[in-house]
Amino acid sequence: MAEMNYMQRSKPNGYRTMVRRDSLVRQASIDRVINADVKRKVTEEHRHLLEAAVVEKAEETSIVLKQLNDEGVELIWASSDQPMHFAAVLSCKGSKTFLATLVQELNNERIELKHLETRQKADGANSGRYEVLIECTSTKQAFLKAACRLESNEMLTKLELYKPDRQAQSPWFPTSVWELDKCGTVVTKYEPEIDIRHPGYGDAGYIARRAHLAEVASKFRHGDPIPIIDYTAAEHRTWKEVFTKLKTLFPTLACMEFRRSLENFERDGIFSPEHIPQLEDVSRYLKRKTGFQLRPCGGLLTARDFLASLAFRVFQATQYVRHTSSPHHSPEPDVIHELLGHAPMFADPTMAQFSQEIGLMSLGASDEEIEKLSTVYWFIIEFGLCKENGTLRAIGAGLLSAFGELQHALSDVPEHLPFEPKKTAVQPYQDDDYQPIYFVAESIGDAMSKLRRYAKSIQRPFSVVFDPYTKTIKKVQTAEDLNESIDRLKFDLTAMADALDSVSKK
Repeated sequence: MAEMNYMQRSKPNGYRTMVRRDSLVRQASIDRVINADVKRKVTEEHRHLLEAAVVEKAEETSIVLKQLNDEGVELIWASSDQPMHFAAVLSCKGSKTFLATLVQELNNERIELKHLETRQKADGANSGRYEVLIECTSTKQAFLKAACRLESNEMLTKLELYKPDRQAQSPWFPTSVWELDKCGTVVTKYEPEIDIRHPGYGDAGYIARRAHLAEVASKFRHGDPIPIIDYTAAEHRTWKEVFTKLKTLFPTLACMEFRRSLENFERDGIFSPEHIPQLEDVSRYLKRKTGFQLRPCGGLLTARDFLASLAFRVFQATQYVRHTSSPHHSPEPDVIHELLGHAPMFADPTMAQFSQEIGLMSLGASDEEIEKLSTVYWFIIEFGLCKENGTLRAIGAGLLSAFGELQHALSDVPEHLPFEPKKTAVQPYQDDDYQPIYFVAESIGDAMSKLRRYAKSIQRPFSVVFDPYTKTIKKVQTAEDLNESIDRLKFDLTAMADALDSVSKK
């Protein structure tokens, strides 16, 4: 599902450059910008409404509200006439004198002070600037009155208000695999009925086919069997042409994990050049191998929804086929990309674990972190390379399902850099040609180790643990939250110790 969009133009060597119109990375960036813009507009509206509602000391209160940080405005807006609990950071000049004034103003308005601490600003030991951190309980009217008087104090340079429990700001995420039914909204499409560059533009039959398959996907609910699609003879021919041509490159360009899985897929009758596999058959096969499952979707999802699905070892996959006039260049994620690029890699235990861990890292993460994780995903799981016996091999599904870019990525033309998640996460994505840079992992296992170290830099007020038996996610905030997982681990270790003891006696 996380494939890119393409349009085509000629290249001197006979292949065509694929100009990307969309991607998981770009979608994550769009989501972040849109969410921030919507949030900013809502906050400004609340700021104006609060100003309009003030009667007493309207001018002074208006100044406070205009200068107050966005989170502070939302905290005041959301509070009723009941006391609110808040944290505040006050930047000031002259700590001792201002502290006395601050405590006096809080007492005057009967604001309950629960915690107070000071720290010197980081702009120099002799700057005379301090930050005062307080936690209080008061009504919003009492806070605004105290803030008005403090605002007139020349020692105060800045006032910011926050929720003391920052966890409340974490975005919603599914905690059960059943809740993935809420994570399937298609937000971006490269539509053949409106975009003249689409290979299927003007093809009424193809447009109707796409609409039908999108509707089928929209009705799917977790626990349902994936609908069987009656692919046409032309669609099967497209699959065969792509499958047959790419297989000529796999022995020398694809990684060992992919080659081994593909061989198993063919040996077990899951893949054949003659017909497009059904998602249901592939999903059942993957579940037996690594616990991964497929779920039909109608197109590109939000990055947050897509990554959240991976946390449950669920991959959201399209069922439509690229237009028959362009078999080797898909303008969007189609079933050939999903099955030929991703499915064999999900059958590898290490790649399956790697993919799930990216998903787990995304749960409750900020929009900024989602954008970084999407970029890491894009450059390693879609377009990543690895080392194998002194040569470079492809591990990325975007490469393994694209004849032209697979050859380009492993040529001497692009730059090859070591995979370091911290650097990869901020690498600009080239959206108008093949990538000029590809990231190389020492191995899939090494990439996962580096990802785990990177995970420690993601700011969340909790950790998460996946329960493979109930397919649920549990938040971890205290040591006690891990008791159930630890007990399960003890049972597993005991069973393994008994098995090892039994084997050693033979």
